[in-house]
Amino acid sequence: MNNLIAIIQRFHVQFLFIGLMIIGLVLTIKQKNYQKVAFVNSANSISGETFSMVSGMTSYFNLKNVNQLLAIENARLRGLIPSSLEKINDDYIQIQDTLYHQKYIYRVANVIGNTVTRQSNYITINLGTKDGIEEEMGVISSDGVVGIVKSVSENYATVLSFLHPNSSISCKMKSSGIYGHLQWTKNKIDEAYINGVLITTKVNDGDSVVTSGLSSLFPEGLYLGEISSIENNLETQSKKITVKLNIQFNSLRKVYVVENLYKKEILELQNAQEKLDGK
Repeated sequence: MNNLIAIIQRFHVQFLFIGLMIIGLVLTIKQKNYQKVAFVNSANSISGETFSMVSGMTSYFNLKNVNQLLAIENARLRGLIPSSLEKINDDYIQIQDTLYHQKYIYRVANVIGNTVTRQSNYITINLGTKDGIEEEMGVISSDGVVGIVKSVSENYATVLSFLHPNSSISCKMKSSGIYGHLQWTKNKIDEAYINGVLITTKVNDGDSVVTSGLSSLFPEGLYLGEISSIENNLETQSKKITVKLNIQFNSLRKVYVVENLYKKEILELQNAQEKLDGK
């Protein structure tokens, strides 16, 4: 109370001036129709601009929720595209659910940790075992392959980034269908190379590079990048094919964890065959 009295005593002149100004403004508006109309119009203009600004700010802060909903819908739609479905009947094509079995499930995850400047890079996502995430699941973004899940806790998972010397993606060149393995060059975060292609193979500069579908981790046809240069290595009798990656690793925000519903069956069959060959 003493503080309030002290403030009034200190600023009583200012308070008096503001009070008289308000009284004069009210009297002017009541007596003069022009001033009244002008005041109302000004007030409406100010309130309109204020509401517009508040609405804009609200929309901006809602973008996070909107983006999350779009990412979830995108994951659902990815599970319905032909590369995520396995055809049962090869004799004819009908757009009916009874002819297809879903092959892949996509889960939306947020990137909460990401390194791009080290020799061995990792990514951390906010999904874990409680969300159905397991080791050796593929991770992609809307622009290409991100990496492979390597370790999982209840709420989080660590992803072996493609920007890692141990990462390799089974790929193919879109126009020719030639297979190879895509690996990071270790020099630039947007550059990789394809190995395993014989020197006699015809390769088109500028050709698109996509996932081959030979791996149980990723669907076929995911765009990876474009061939930027081709060199012949006479010593190894192979081609050095440099690829400009489509994905921007230093700006990853949302990714999709890919679950192949047939992976366990495929791996069991492959392991059984390897045991037979070993005998």
